[in-house]
Amino acid sequence: MATWTIDNLISYDNYEESSGVIYAAEYRLTHSEGSKTCTIRGLVNLDISDLTSFITYSSVTQQNVVDWIKAILGSDEVTALESVITSRAQEQNRNGVTTGITW
Repeated sequence: MATWTIDNLISYDNYEESSGVIYAAEYRLTHSEGSKTCTIRGLVNLDISDLTSFITYSSVTQQNVVDWIKAILGSDEVTALESVITSRAQEQNRNGVTTGITW
């Protein structure tokens, strides 16, 4: 199963009349299969045009941000990313597959 993790939040200390406004999130999607773990990383800009129901930086949870990212990406893209990361891990776990860099 693919796992979503938030690596970093980028926020304004003060924005308009609010404080702790998160405007971007860096995420990591991982999947382990056998001895291999594959990772996809990404950055999503959040829509801060309407702050009526935002959660401040000091109160947000990882699940809040994962939910925001999935909503921005849309269900088709989320499904595609999770499928890609799962397939990559399965493929790299096969015998005779080398991963890495040569330098």
